[in-house]
Amino acid sequence: MTERNYWQRLRRNRMTRRSLLRASGRAGVGAAGLALVGCGGDDDSVSQVQQRQQQQQQVMQQQAQQQQQQQAMQQQAQEEQQQSAADQQAQQAEQQEQTADEADQQQQAAVSNVVRGGDLSFSTPAATHDYFDPHRAVFGPTQFWMGFYMNYLIRWKNKEQGILESDIASLPEIPDEETYIFRIDQGARYWDRYPTEGGRLVTAEDIRLNYQRQIEGVDATGAEDGTFLGASAFRQTASMDVPDETTWVARTDGPDATWLGVPLRPFSWITSPEAIEEFGDRWRDEAANVELSSGTGMFIPQNFDPDIGIDMTRNDDYWKMGVDGQPLPYYDTVTLSNLTDPTAVEAAYRGKEIVNGRFPLSSVQAESILSDFPDHGHGDIAFGFTIITGVFNYNPDWDGEDGLGNPYLDRRFCYALHVAVDRFLMIDAVYLGSGKPSGLGATPWYNSYWAIPEEELLQTPGFRPDREADIAEARQYIDASGYDKDRPILLYAPDIWEGTYPGILETEKSMYEEALGVTVEFNIQPYTVLLQRWIEGTYPGGGPQWTNPPDDLDPTTGFNNGYVVGGSSNNLKYDFQPMEDLAKTMRVTLDREERRDMAHEAQRILLGTHPEHGVDGLANAPAVMNGISPVLWWPFVHHGDDSLQFAHASHRYDDTWLDTTHPDYPA
Repeated sequence: MTERNYWQRLRRNRMTRRSLLRASGRAGVGAAGLALVGCGGDDDSVSQVQQRQQQQQQVMQQQAQQQQQQQAMQQQAQEEQQQSAADQQAQQAEQQEQTADEADQQQQAAVSNVVRGGDLSFSTPAATHDYFDPHRAVFGPTQFWMGFYMNYLIRWKNKEQGILESDIASLPEIPDEETYIFRIDQGARYWDRYPTEGGRLVTAEDIRLNYQRQIEGVDATGAEDGTFLGASAFRQTASMDVPDETTWVARTDGPDATWLGVPLRPFSWITSPEAIEEFGDRWRDEAANVELSSGTGMFIPQNFDPDIGIDMTRNDDYWKMGVDGQPLPYYDTVTLSNLTDPTAVEAAYRGKEIVNGRFPLSSVQAESILSDFPDHGHGDIAFGFTIITGVFNYNPDWDGEDGLGNPYLDRRFCYALHVAVDRFLMIDAVYLGSGKPSGLGATPWYNSYWAIPEEELLQTPGFRPDREADIAEARQYIDASGYDKDRPILLYAPDIWEGTYPGILETEKSMYEEALGVTVEFNIQPYTVLLQRWIEGTYPGGGPQWTNPPDDLDPTTGFNNGYVVGGSSNNLKYDFQPMEDLAKTMRVTLDREERRDMAHEAQRILLGTHPEHGVDGLANAPAVMNGISPVLWWPFVHHGDDSLQFAHASHRYDDTWLDTTHPDYPA
């Protein structure tokens, strides 16, 4: 426990003077009675010794009486404090219930005139896709697509507010710190489509098999498969029981602050055991074959083409009901068109080829559209595609892309590359100024509770506005590393990154070369190649480019997956014992404030600024940038605020409906 938290908890637990006085007043003891009374008699016939004895006896009696009174007052005050806390909790619960009732009433009122039918359409970078495997995939666009046609065990209703809701199962009963009991929705059923023709019901044994697949993390031959990037999170499940067809019980080996985040993490979808058996490694080897899908969701994917996009049709047998008493969804189809050029996205939105406008629209484009269509819905969300500012390979068994040795094994070289990135230049180039730098991918700026304070971040090398100081420090560290400046620095970059922002790699090249005095060369490759090199541990390193947003706002799981030896996403071999110890301690620390303070310490280690560790604990992907993304929609699109979350929120479009009778709805 940190000293800061010790005093915080002490202040919370001790009794205030006001409480003590309030209790003493009810007990018939005034404030004056709280002071010790040291009086004696003035009887001249009593000797001084007797007087002193009497005084001592009186003082002792008064002290005993006062001690009894104080104990009684403290007990009464504590009981009052406990009762007050209970009353406050009850009041909060009542307010929350009332708020939920009001929200339900508002939602029912909002959809009292719900119209069924229509096509909900978006733009999407369709080529940025890895697998349709519900347990292997990691790419953000794929995650967004799957949210329409897969279900979680339980799911986020609102990440930012920390609100959970049931999905395939009810929210868990937690009888102790190690046990989680889930009740399967007895209406939940798989699609009436191969390999679950007839659409059978979901069972608790299905859940166990889904978890077991992720825990084992092996391919069809039984060999360890590094594409199961969530495996280490699922291995926190020590045992599972299936007492009946609709009850699944999971247990941990001791308290675990992160376990409940496991079923909520991206790509924790529930699929059928028939699909696991039938498709297996075809999910990995036939990455573009969306027909290899088996789910429970409200839509069923039909076609996928990276040059065209993906389309889905409603699942007529979906078990969840709308407010009109009929099965969800309200609309008939979902279309995600492959559009990555901002100008093309704007034109498609204006022409109603897509009815939701978002990535990669800029704020300038959004303002232009809204000036022409002031009645359109609009909002801002934290940009779902985080930009990482560097990738370093700490694998000691990799000899470098040019065979001259792995330069990243010297953390000073890595730190120089990290500090050489001009984050404010990149924000201007990519986000047109509408964004902020963040310390780590797991703690973006909009995650203010867990991220180190912004004022501290802006004084950190690489994040401070003083570019000259950063350049001087970057040169100091690359010189100290002994890197041969006649040896070009070889970096990989995704093709869609340059395709979306033409000229961005030339900007990055100039930025690095100005700061370091070393030639930088970029090798442009598809994301699938980059992912494979990352999994193999042979990634040559990279500059600023897209990556995924955090799985959870609490970084504890991310730290354990990425910075513990053997972690399922620690493919580039990060190995620093103080950080590993801290991550493991966070996992078993249930007090949220204590974990938050540990997270701040972890970020200082991972950014190379911890006073005890210096650059030795630098992360192999330190620092990110997150944009503020505009979101637009035509007035006939009706959806709730929970669909406007920072990432992985497409499942919250289940209560969306389209007014196909609206005059603006495309014929």
